[in-house]
Amino acid sequence: MAHEIRNPLTSMKGYTEFLQLDETDENKQEYLEIIMDEINRVNEIVEEFLQLAKPQALTLEMKNLVLIIQNVVSLMEFEARKKNITLISDCKDEEIFVRCDENRLKQVILNFIKNGMEAMPDGGFIKVITELKEDKVQISITDTGIGMPPEQLKRLGEPFFTTKKSGNGLGLMISFKIIESHLGNVFVESEVNKGTVFNIVLPI
Repeated sequence: MAHEIRNPLTSMKGYTEFLQLDETDENKQEYLEIIMDEINRVNEIVEEFLQLAKPQALTLEMKNLVLIIQNVVSLMEFEARKKNITLISDCKDEEIFVRCDENRLKQVILNFIKNGMEAMPDGGFIKVITELKEDKVQISITDTGIGMPPEQLKRLGEPFFTTKKSGNGLGLMISFKIIESHLGNVFVESEVNKGTVFNIVLPI
């Protein structure tokens, strides 16, 4: 299915990029940008289905978690500024080593930060706090967004359950599975109109 969907998408993307090069009308450029965004969104959904159908084997190595988080936060800073969001990272330690698949862990942290940003259409704050707790490390990603009522909170991580207009729930489900495969856990706290906290707990 992924192969059959991706082939026409590749053609659509290529021709849309070609049209963008020559288009001088601002309105038409805007329409072409929307088409590109939607093509990319379909690609992301196909990728999520692929990960569900055939999860990739993890490559676990000892990595400095502090550097991984700094890298993700720096990637997201520009997008945060565009949305009037202040993105803060805080960690007392310079080094916290964990056995992890760096790329998959980055994917999870990125996903949780993006979720927080989407929950704050009028801007706000996101704090990424990393701290040692005995034989574990906790990464808390806190936003000041719209929050969720208890009935929604209970269903987080279910396939196809989402609080977003254009979401499908698969991103969170995959993120939770990635953390479980690292022998960790995700705990989510939320309060309506106050915000949400995603707590990732990993062994060290």
